[in-house]
Amino acid sequence: MAQRTLTVDGQPVTKLSHTRYTDIEYPETPDIPAVHQRAPPLKPLGEHIPAHDPRVPVAVPEDRGLFANPDLPHLFGDGEVQRVDITPSLGTLITGLQLSSITDAQKDELALLVAHRGVLFFQDQDITAQEQRDLFNYYGVPELLPDPEDEKAKGKPVINNIQEQEEDFRATYVHFKWPFADFHADSSFQANPPSFSLLRIDELPPTGGDTSWISGYGTYETLSKPLQAFADTLSAWHSSAHVYESVLTHWSRTPSERPIETLHPLVTTHPVTGYKVLNLNSGFVTRLDGLKRYESDKLLELLFTHIHTAQDHMVRFKWEKDSVAFWDNRAVTHRATHDYAPLHRHGVRVTIKGAVPRFVAGSLTRKEAVVRALREGRVKAVHDENTRSGDYKARGLPKV
Repeated sequence: MAQRTLTVDGQPVTKLSHTRYTDIEYPETPDIPAVHQRAPPLKPLGEHIPAHDPRVPVAVPEDRGLFANPDLPHLFGDGEVQRVDITPSLGTLITGLQLSSITDAQKDELALLVAHRGVLFFQDQDITAQEQRDLFNYYGVPELLPDPEDEKAKGKPVINNIQEQEEDFRATYVHFKWPFADFHADSSFQANPPSFSLLRIDELPPTGGDTSWISGYGTYETLSKPLQAFADTLSAWHSSAHVYESVLTHWSRTPSERPIETLHPLVTTHPVTGYKVLNLNSGFVTRLDGLKRYESDKLLELLFTHIHTAQDHMVRFKWEKDSVAFWDNRAVTHRATHDYAPLHRHGVRVTIKGAVPRFVAGSLTRKEAVVRALREGRVKAVHDENTRSGDYKARGLPKV
């Protein structure tokens, strides 16, 4: 277990406080950057004491995308598997491929492609829940079930059943402090937020329940240069406290893990593509570190509006039975559309742990990297259709 230092009001303690904020510091190691977290007090939220402390930071294996050929010969080499890039910024539909029977080389190339395209879509998949979990175990470290009350499940990788609330989400907001229907990256409040998520929908209403994704590459590169430079210096607090309180008070459930707040860079560098990402989501981010509350609130309001209006960097997917979405939480945020109450929607989702997010000074925006690739003749299959096929000699290179 990673070594940690606990303090309450600046004084060292040996365990997390139930009545005061506890600061948690993990020092930098050769494999993991330093991590700063805060455990909110529990007593103001009721008498429930969760059985488990927040999860500790861990080192994860190198991303499988780093082992892939960017020309993607194993995915698209024989012509049976086809792709359609749905928008220039993100979202690719792949046909002629069953995820239940792909090779390791194809798995690696999917990991590289999703890092560039943000989210991949598949239809008519025959993959089971356990096969989803087995596929993701190839990619890295799974989340494990910690609950000691179920000894058969203890220590097994998590398979999440996604059953949407059969109610009007706007009415639910009256009770919730957590905007659960808003854009988010899965569990971004963890020290190791998920890298990949895979969701298969097996039950759905006749219409509705679409999911939208927004590119963090795109929302960063469309900020003004001065705002980019300022954002590069900031960090944001990602919190599960309002999730915890909403689940405890509105759904009357007793979470098994303590709520946690984790400080992550506002701008991260994707570990595979090297592109800068606006690492921000309105589902979990509560404030910007080091700013006065008024400054933080107003800047977050600006940035959340920027994300919500990024139609040029959004893709919306209409689910069909046994459709699958495979996305990279490090590059995109997503939200479900709750427009079908009181009808039912159900799916199965799996995730894996990602590396602790980092910002690498000198990293490029996606547009800067693409323009460089165009200029140097290094365009690959991982790039979008416009980059691969656009007539840039006649039209000129994109402006950066």
